[in-house]
Amino acid sequence: MIQLYLAFLFLGVTQSAYIIDSAVDQVFWCGGSIIVTSDDDVVEQKNEAQQHRKILFVLSNKGIGYRSVDYGQKWENVTQQLIDQQKLDSNYKFKDIMQSPADSFTMYFIGYNQSFISQDCGRTYRTFNDNRLYGFRFNKLNKDQILAFQEKKCNKTDKSCKEQYKRELWVTKNGGQIWQPVLDHVRDAAWDKLIHYEMVPDMRIIVSHVDNQGELKVSYSDDFFKTIKQIEKDCFGFYQTPTYLFLLVRPDQYSVGYDLKMSPHLGETYFPQEIVLPIDDQSKHTFTVLDVTDSIVYMSVAHAEELSKVTNIYMSDGNEFTVSLLGNVRSQDTGHCDFEKIKSMKGVYIANIFDYDEIEKTKQRRKRINSEREMKLQSSDRLDQYKKSVITFDLGAEWHSLKAPKYSYAGQPLNCNGDCSLHLKGRTETTSLIYSSEQAVGIIIGTGNTGLYLDGQETNTYLSRDGGHNWYEILNGTYIYEIGDHGGLIIFAESESYTNVAKFTQDEGMTFQDIKLNISLDIDNIVTEPSNEEQKFLIYGRIKQSDNPQEDFWNKYESIIGVLIPVDLSNVYQRICKGSENPDDPDSDYEYWSPLNYQQQKCLFGQKVKYQRKKREAKCKNPEIVKKLLVENCPCTAEDWECDLGFMRKIDGGECVPMTQGFSSQPPPIKCTGTYMKSQGYRKIPGDQCEGGVYLGPIEQECPTEKTNIQVNQIITDKPIVKSDLKKQDSLDLQSPIYQNQPGQNTTSFNILDYAEYIIISIMILTLFYLRNLIWSVVKQIFSASQVNKNRKKRSYYPPSEEELQEKKQTTKKRLFGIQSTKDEDEEAGL
Repeated sequence: MIQLYLAFLFLGVTQSAYIIDSAVDQVFWCGGSIIVTSDDDVVEQKNEAQQHRKILFVLSNKGIGYRSVDYGQKWENVTQQLIDQQKLDSNYKFKDIMQSPADSFTMYFIGYNQSFISQDCGRTYRTFNDNRLYGFRFNKLNKDQILAFQEKKCNKTDKSCKEQYKRELWVTKNGGQIWQPVLDHVRDAAWDKLIHYEMVPDMRIIVSHVDNQGELKVSYSDDFFKTIKQIEKDCFGFYQTPTYLFLLVRPDQYSVGYDLKMSPHLGETYFPQEIVLPIDDQSKHTFTVLDVTDSIVYMSVAHAEELSKVTNIYMSDGNEFTVSLLGNVRSQDTGHCDFEKIKSMKGVYIANIFDYDEIEKTKQRRKRINSEREMKLQSSDRLDQYKKSVITFDLGAEWHSLKAPKYSYAGQPLNCNGDCSLHLKGRTETTSLIYSSEQAVGIIIGTGNTGLYLDGQETNTYLSRDGGHNWYEILNGTYIYEIGDHGGLIIFAESESYTNVAKFTQDEGMTFQDIKLNISLDIDNIVTEPSNEEQKFLIYGRIKQSDNPQEDFWNKYESIIGVLIPVDLSNVYQRICKGSENPDDPDSDYEYWSPLNYQQQKCLFGQKVKYQRKKREAKCKNPEIVKKLLVENCPCTAEDWECDLGFMRKIDGGECVPMTQGFSSQPPPIKCTGTYMKSQGYRKIPGDQCEGGVYLGPIEQECPTEKTNIQVNQIITDKPIVKSDLKKQDSLDLQSPIYQNQPGQNTTSFNILDYAEYIIISIMILTLFYLRNLIWSVVKQIFSASQVNKNRKKRSYYPPSEEELQEKKQTTKKRLFGIQSTKDEDEEAGL
């Protein structure tokens, strides 16, 4: 264990500070190598110009724009420049600043009565005709094509006039010079994200709208709505990733909540299929697509409205969804979930969950509450005391607790035994997110505490350099952080309090140096160019103009001004790193590092890989990007298999077990001939490349035969067998004896047993004939009652509670018999 020794040395250069009119709302890096869009899509830029990467734009809360050409050392007021140049009103302000994802040099400045565009990072501006539109959507492949919306009044007698569809869709093909309306009654629209397929036109638009007959639809057009093609009807909205299109659809009239359909991108055609989850799907209320990587979907679903802060996470490779994690933490205000992808590591995610036992206690407690007022008072806030963090190294097949660090930030041993582990705050409650960068392989930073559960009061800052296996407590308190120089520089600043000091480390938290700021401020964030390759950062925050509490009360926002502080750490290096061609050499500043699974084995997803990265103790400028090398494929082990549909693992591993007692996976098909494949409760992790070794996939089973079923029941149950009851009979088929004629036995003599089947069938036919009227009456009652569920196939693997069983009994009694039934009637109803 490397102990952490903190060196607090002041950097020789005092940092300058630039005061702006109000707190910072947005920051843009013009001309950067990549762009991160508002919906978190990362778009790489083809024509990168290094000289433009230092140009910064900032928009304040009050609508004033600022520009810097030297990484924030000096700033100019863009808004005032345009007022002077264009003879605008002195109170002119920006509503928004936007950047084209197709060209990082192109910036849009949307004003209240006049807008502008710059295609050279603010060197020149021209008028941008926004036509009083809003909600701009930029084509990622063509900077001149933009979508926008305009509110439109409509006659309430119009079938297409619905509350959330009173918008008209407009499009421009020449960068805003000319706009055209293309579709009425629109809820949302977006450029298709399938940008890597040549068969899909770059101008394809997907839209959620109401047609002339008043039907809700999701459709698409490849010719700006001269023609339109339906994807799905009875559809409320859509969400698209580069791999799948998700559709929120209307369920049948007897169900609660919504249904979700998913369509893989297959070129020119969409084939939406309903997502079937391995639980009772009657009460789905919210869906959140958490991540889609390599065609693997992670989705959070809140099932019970009264506990909407508790969700389950499901994963799929595009086919069936299986349970990955129960009890995930979700914000009721923002809808965000505590689920973070570690960007530099394949298959690593960190999530926060509620203690499962406490979830069940909360549900039982709420059932006992009578009034709505009491329910509000006895909310599920108590659950917040029982949050804990878990991590997966294999795409969610297994989840484990985070190992607590052995030493404190000051190098003192930490006593954390038993169930004690590390817990990190998620996005539901902090701005200091669990943070990682693709250019800093293995490095993860977060704020939290060690103990049984996550404690919001006592928080420290932690770092892992091996993808989340081992953690170091590096700082006391809550910090904001940013990674630069491919992980060779990490800068920190205290959050949630005023400070005039920032810190940086060149050795991943072993030692720190302090940066003296010439002003105390409440720091909101630290940013660098999105590629995380720079040594230059921007710290921004806010200060109050007055300490008068009464003035602050009446002028809450007027009394706050913004502060911009540039930090250039390129001068801290004494040399450039060397030895990249010979990693692991004693004189090299680089090393080879292989990620591990939870069992500390170097095979992940069936492969051994290694990365070239800078050694932790090497304090030098790191110009090398991360290099990943394939070593070899591995034989399969149990870790290469995840739970199949209807099975799950507990936290910290174990075997895949049925989610409910009596669950039988993949029973024989009704028309089964020869053999069929039966699941063992596992399926290979999507994308796993292992070869040979342990096999936990489906195994071949013999189909049960009707004759064998009759013989088994004559011996074991002595009751007639129902031919279609294959689930119950499946366990008996493996033990069925084979009956053969004994030597010397007369096979031609008459035996009444040989005709037993015909005799039984004849008796049954006669019985049915005489009881036909009574049977028809009962069938009509059952058929009438079953209409509620005729459109849905239930799939429930959760064991019902005692209350649910009693409720089911009473409901079925009333439905079948219409009176208070007896014990015999209970048995007849299958209760």
